[in-house]
Amino acid sequence: MKGHHMLLTAGTAVLVIALSLWSFVIAQSPSDSRPGNAALPSAPEAGSLGSDSNPVGLPEVFVPDQYRPSADELANAVAVPSATVYFTPQDENTSTTVLFLYNTSTASATVRIWTYTLNGSSFISAQVSVPPAGLVRICGDEVSTASATWQDVVLINFTTSSTYAKMTLPAGVKAEGYVVWNNASTYDPLQVAPTLPLRFSTDPPTVFLPSVRTQ
Repeated sequence: MKGHHMLLTAGTAVLVIALSLWSFVIAQSPSDSRPGNAALPSAPEAGSLGSDSNPVGLPEVFVPDQYRPSADELANAVAVPSATVYFTPQDENTSTTVLFLYNTSTASATVRIWTYTLNGSSFISAQVSVPPAGLVRICGDEVSTASATWQDVVLINFTTSSTYAKMTLPAGVKAEGYVVWNNASTYDPLQVAPTLPLRFSTDPPTVFLPSVRTQ
């Protein structure tokens, strides 16, 4: 009888410990790919849920005031001669894409960026005003750095939903970009080096191998 009582006591203790551990796990954030344990709302705010590898809802785009085109600039952007280039951004939980826009002209220029999902649906549409003789940096992750030259970066959270992208470059505007393996949701250019240069092309099929860009 005594042995039976001890077994009951031990069994009760194991059950209490198991329930405590289960409550602790439920209270924690499940993963970086799906933070939080609250029910998903039917209309989430942009950038409020999910992660770059498992995006939920609308993409997060933030353009600082000094790089937001005016109404006149947006109206004139369509009429300004420009080149359209194509590229494939990469933006996982462990990586991000960085773009540089150089304006060599003496007037502000509006660069437009669109990204598309695998089935061709539009995902991101953004406009960035590049000052005359100026440089604008765009990053798929928030930038956290002590470098003064990386302040006021434009945030375009491409996520994995952006299978490919196109960008219009007005005359005088040059572009460059790379992918970086930052293994985080933020990027510090002083700590993490560029990993992979982006392939830009004016001809969409040549963005992907086996086609080879000849210029």
